[in-house]
Amino acid sequence: MVKIVITGDNHLNLYNQKLGSKLSERRARIGQAWYKTIEYAIDNKANIYINTGDLFDQLSPRNPPRANVIDGYMKLKDAGISSYIIAGNHEAPSNERDGVSPHALLREAKLSHVFENRLDFEQIVEDVNGLHISISGMSYNRNLASKEDPLEGKIIPAGYDLNLAILHYSIEDIAPPIWEEPLIQKASIERNPQIQLYVMGHIHEHIKTKINDSHVVYPGATEHFDFGEWDKSTGFVVAEYEDNELTIKYVPIESQPMRQMKLHTSFIKHDEITNAIKKEVEGSSNIDGLLQVILEGELPFQKYSEIDFTDINRYGSDQNFYFELVDRIRPTGEGLDFKPSEGLNPRKRLEEVGKAAIDKSNNEEDQKTWQQALNYAIEYYLKGREP
Repeated sequence: MVKIVITGDNHLNLYNQKLGSKLSERRARIGQAWYKTIEYAIDNKANIYINTGDLFDQLSPRNPPRANVIDGYMKLKDAGISSYIIAGNHEAPSNERDGVSPHALLREAKLSHVFENRLDFEQIVEDVNGLHISISGMSYNRNLASKEDPLEGKIIPAGYDLNLAILHYSIEDIAPPIWEEPLIQKASIERNPQIQLYVMGHIHEHIKTKINDSHVVYPGATEHFDFGEWDKSTGFVVAEYEDNELTIKYVPIESQPMRQMKLHTSFIKHDEITNAIKKEVEGSSNIDGLLQVILEGELPFQKYSEIDFTDINRYGSDQNFYFELVDRIRPTGEGLDFKPSEGLNPRKRLEEVGKAAIDKSNNEEDQKTWQQALNYAIEYYLKGREP
């Protein structure tokens, strides 16, 4: 039997300016979640360990996560587990001037097989318990255009008992693009039926499906990285191959608690509205977790002005590891007393000023002068309005 641990999208050294002083601790938690994949591989005597890209969040990560990765891969090597890795979109250089991916350190230390090539596949064949395993990998190409297929015209190397391909892209109809980006067409997968297992990165959600006889697996992320992912599972995948049968199971990882709560004004008591919002925050808080509260809906301007956002932010921050308040309330004019106005009338204002000057004049000659000035001013104003 061959046992393969598959992970990806770990995003070590994540950068998030909003976290402020909590960033270092958050990074440590993200690193701990990834390290659980290393411990599982060793404890369960895996034969192969694969990372599908975006192990790091940046092309040039800081030294602490690098050291953590070196330590983990050294333990894999000491346990006799061979490892393979490609560069994802967060860590792949776009040109030679940017150098190589941070995985070069693993290659130089001979701790992992690194597939640096972003234009074509590299193949490594490994003998595991008498079975020949073909592992072909290609890193993410940041120079591809939107919707361009990175597999167009390519035949993936294979020809052995179990044939794997490691990639970091979205796939048509299976994992839709996150933004305008390259996209593998299903036809390209169908054109390469010799690959029994496509191990994929880039999508932070576990997906397991088949295209004809080929298995397609996204392990998903090992942590939540933004509030849009809060309700998704976190974990990794274990693939086992025995007697020509491939089985795939998902292993969940408990991540740092994260929640996004949308609070509509129609469900908030408008009397003492600040306390009403704080009560909702309290019910969703976790001192170890990250909480985002989104205020939505409409509210009379008078009630809206009574919300003490500073107090709510302070309260939420005290109740959570990290707290974020998003205000999307639309204040309305309900309850405001507006006095009708004729609006701005420049000609009328000119006449009022001119007549006031005429009335204040002490003699007939001055009155004629001010009247003439008023006539000129009105004439000039009307001429400026002509099309």
